[in-house]
Amino acid sequence: MGIQFNDVSFAYRGLRVNYDAIGHINLTIEAKGEFIAIVGHTGSGKSTLVQHMNALLLPSSGTLNVFSQQLPPKKKEKINFLRQKVGLVFQFPEYQLFEETILKDIMFGPKNFKSTEEEAKEKAMKAAEVVGIDASLYEQSPFRISGGQMRRVAIAGILAMEPEILVLDEPTRGLDPKGRKDLMDMFKGIHENDNKTIIMITHDMDLVSEYAKRVIVLDQGHLVFDGTKEALFEHPAFESFHLDLPTPLKILKHLEKTAGIPYKPVYDYTSLLSYLKEVSHE
Repeated sequence: MGIQFNDVSFAYRGLRVNYDAIGHINLTIEAKGEFIAIVGHTGSGKSTLVQHMNALLLPSSGTLNVFSQQLPPKKKEKINFLRQKVGLVFQFPEYQLFEETILKDIMFGPKNFKSTEEEAKEKAMKAAEVVGIDASLYEQSPFRISGGQMRRVAIAGILAMEPEILVLDEPTRGLDPKGRKDLMDMFKGIHENDNKTIIMITHDMDLVSEYAKRVIVLDQGHLVFDGTKEALFEHPAFESFHLDLPTPLKILKHLEKTAGIPYKPVYDYTSLLSYLKEVSHE
């Protein structure tokens, strides 16, 4: 088991009132093999939830177990190691770049967690290869490359710390369609090749339907659904979750209504085209 929430609630403290961000969350996430999407409207508690996973936030009540470390911790317990166990990639992570060269930026995380210079360099080069950063760019400034490459450098900096679980907060926001697909296919490859658990916050239901195996839905800080994407999109009360259907399902529902094509749930465009070719030859 990687992460377990036990009746976790969290409130942001204000000057006069507290804001309840998440309430009574019970949730288990395996250390290996999961590809989870966390969805819900803005303000539903998604970012607050994932920031508990590596102890950036600590529960106001309840307890959290992250790789055998209980949170909140006992006094004087060091919990910084959790930032290495659970790597969190923020929205627009390229804004966090600061070193003078790409390679140094990727090396920063491993060095911060006590890797030697050579170890950090080796980990950085391996991570750069995974995200598609060519060795010819290593000595360039991270501020003189394209926005898509900057995001890859920032992600490589997290991967270089060799996290057990990778958490992505709106990883494709601001990217064009090709950039979104390239990045998501990269994450899919990491998940499949390393059996790494990936957790993704997103508003894009097309990404959910194509890549996620499990979906967690939050509404006003409460967990209202936790199951497979198939179970979510075919849920009899789906409308109560206030989510959009992914585009392939919208198209098939429309074709069923207007052209009499039998509805069949498919979750990506390749499968949609295959199904439409299949029915067109019948």
